Amino acid sequence: MPTTTAPDTAETPENFDSSIPVLTNVIVPGRPDRARVAPRAPEPVLSPAAPSREELAHGADRDADVIADRLRGRFTHFLTGDGRALIEERCRESLQEHSNWLVSQITREVALALETELTQWVREAVADELERRGRQ
Repeated sequence: MPTTTAPDTAETPENFDSSIPVLTNVIVPGRPDRARVAPRAPEPVLSPAAPSREELAHGADRDADVIADRLRGRFTHFLTGDGRALIEERCRESLQEHSNWLVSQITREVALALETELTQWVREAVADELERRGRQ
């Protein structure tokens, strides 16, 4: 069985894979020139700078526009479907209630007007009849 020697020795066998790090490659006491450079820590990913008030306002305006568009679509859909039927039914009910109220008002006013007129008509008719009988 062939023996492998450590990479810090002068002889390196042909089957030695130098891409595999060994402890002597990382820490070489007394021989810093043979030490591998320690891997660098990845650069921190900086989050984008906090948005300014103007950017926030612009973003809020954009969000408000999106919300307004969605609501407009929902209202339009509702008003062309179930909402229309609901509005028609309520209008029909209101129209019926108002018509009933108008009929009641007109009936009451006609009854009051007829009551006073009718009394006068009856008085005149009785007076005419008594006068006619008195002439006979």
